[in-house]
Amino acid sequence: MYLFFSICVFHNTADAQIDHWETAVYADSDWKYELGNASIPVDWNQINYDDSNWNSGQGGIGYGDNDDNTIIDQTVSVFMRQHFIVTDISAIERAVFHADFDDGFIMYLNGVEITRTHLDGNPPTWDSEATQLREAEMYQGNLPISHYINKTDLTNILVEGQNIVAVQTHNFGGTNSSDLSSLYWLTFGLNNGESQFGDVPSWFPQNDFNSPIPIVKINTNGNSIPDEPSIAGTMGIIWNGEGNLNQSNDPMNEFFGNIRIEIRGQSSTLFPKKGYGIETVDENGEDLDVSFLNFPAEEDWILHGPYSDKSLIRNVVAMHLANSIGQYGSRTRLVELTINEQYEGVYVLMEKIKRDENRVDIATLKTEDIDGDELTGGYIFKVDKGEPDWFSNYGSNPNSNQKLSFQYVSPKKSKIQPAQAVYIQSYIDSFERALLNPSEKYDGKYYYEYIDMMSFIDHFILNEVTKDVDAYRISTYLHKDKNSNGGLVTAGPIWDFNLGLGNADYCEGATANRWMYDINCDAHHPFWWGKMMEDQLYKNTANCRYFELREGPLHIDSIFAFIDEKVDLLTPVVDRNFERWNILNDYVWPNAIVTGSYTGEINYLKQFIINRLNWMDNNMFGFCGPVITNSMINQQIKLFPNPSTGIFELSGLPKEGANMIIYDSTGKKCYQKKASNSVDISSLMPGFYFLELYSTTFEIIFTSKINLVR
Repeated sequence: MYLFFSICVFHNTADAQIDHWETAVYADSDWKYELGNASIPVDWNQINYDDSNWNSGQGGIGYGDNDDNTIIDQTVSVFMRQHFIVTDISAIERAVFHADFDDGFIMYLNGVEITRTHLDGNPPTWDSEATQLREAEMYQGNLPISHYINKTDLTNILVEGQNIVAVQTHNFGGTNSSDLSSLYWLTFGLNNGESQFGDVPSWFPQNDFNSPIPIVKINTNGNSIPDEPSIAGTMGIIWNGEGNLNQSNDPMNEFFGNIRIEIRGQSSTLFPKKGYGIETVDENGEDLDVSFLNFPAEEDWILHGPYSDKSLIRNVVAMHLANSIGQYGSRTRLVELTINEQYEGVYVLMEKIKRDENRVDIATLKTEDIDGDELTGGYIFKVDKGEPDWFSNYGSNPNSNQKLSFQYVSPKKSKIQPAQAVYIQSYIDSFERALLNPSEKYDGKYYYEYIDMMSFIDHFILNEVTKDVDAYRISTYLHKDKNSNGGLVTAGPIWDFNLGLGNADYCEGATANRWMYDINCDAHHPFWWGKMMEDQLYKNTANCRYFELREGPLHIDSIFAFIDEKVDLLTPVVDRNFERWNILNDYVWPNAIVTGSYTGEINYLKQFIINRLNWMDNNMFGFCGPVITNSMINQQIKLFPNPSTGIFELSGLPKEGANMIIYDSTGKKCYQKKASNSVDISSLMPGFYFLELYSTTFEIIFTSKINLVR
């Protein structure tokens, strides 16, 4: 019999009724055990089965790792039994079964199957192999997995008097496997002060806590979360509003629903604190858009687990800076996470990069869009680690023999149509050909007519302010909308800054000086930004943009106010995070410094930002003023008066006309129309703005910083 527990019970069960926890079955107690063989009867897991002829030994029972008290011969499986006495069922509110094993198991309580991992069959035969590998965790300093059992099911299964926990553990690879582990505990939550069992293990999770930030609770029914494919589970969120505390056993009032979850990341997958990718789904496993914690509704989410970033907030700071200067960066929310009731620490809930009106807001590229305007947009692609989907015709910086590579994000490689692949590859090739000679046209256009140059400048500024060692060469996203929607390649969204802001001991990541675009980290560094530095228009525009941002979102007071706000939120919870992950005094790759305290980590982060901004202030290239380009020759355009209270005059406009765009200091487009001799922006707020004039063929013919005063 296999008992399918309704995971939804966790939404309704409140551990506030539990007075304390006690353990009835211990991994290192004496177990009755038998190596798997054909003579094991079907009733071996029942209370009344006579196991007097079985072997007896202290758990763990196994071989090959440093977690075995009883060493057995190599085997496909081992069957184990341990009795315990219940004196008062009414006092039991909940139970949790903990398991650390190699490679698969099934646990029975009084003959009823409670949970299994990596085993098929109903029941599996003694010679069944585990369906996949799993390495035991506890001897490596980690914690076991857990499976919770609710009061109703316990009442139906337990009896007063003698009860039995029975577990069969199976190997992957049969008798050829080099190790087998079997460590199991059963612990009960009691609703009164009386004792029935024994003390909980020293590592037992104490999950009764308060938090000023949302609490996310994921349950996979005890199943280990793989790298891929994703597995089913549920996710609930406890959130009682700004300024209110959230109790870990409160109802999951903000959200509760089905998910699929898997481990995500690249180098971060080597850390014990994993990151996760999550899809919210309906009861049939179909994608389901949901909204929680003020995120716009969507189905794809990220739980980033800051580990080497001991400030816990580098990604949060970077995404905030992107959004504050007018570029989309993933919205973030600091949360505390439990998985299968095991506390996992502080995480960052984030939006996954994808095409969506509330994320990367570009048109949908459908399968049938293979010609005309429909073909020209809806693309997201990136420069990143991993298998390339296509190569540039040009080399990376500084290795011209190593071709720059790209990966499709949307549509994916498996879905993009041949005509679509040819189009976006050809477009990027044309941009790169034009960029090779920034002062000359290719196919009738200058390089900046292929791209949204302001987004490239903002991308440059964000990566340089943070001095991210992955800048430009890893997690560099780009996208392109349809020509009817502008049709230029846009840099961004930014992604993955846990190794930025001084948190890297390689690629000069901890030094405040030098430009990251010019530092040789590896052979996958795009040549683009180095080439753009040969163009005075780009340099001057970047200069204007940078110093305008330094007066607003990049002012040190603005950045520090945001950091202080997040630190205030985290102050009550950081000790809990670093009790779970005791690393404040340890070097974790690639830390540039180990301060030994959370306060020290924040002080180091702030000092790095001060030093970096000071260096950039003193070394910013270009100057803030108009640049004469090939397109401006014989154009005598003038803007006056400047400053102005709102009415500016333009003279020297070309006879064929021009188009005008005005951006505010965050890069937001706030004024666009056909240029005329008089420009009235008196309705805008006082401040600095940036004006661009385009010819009728969309060449930039004039740029100027303008100052609106009252």
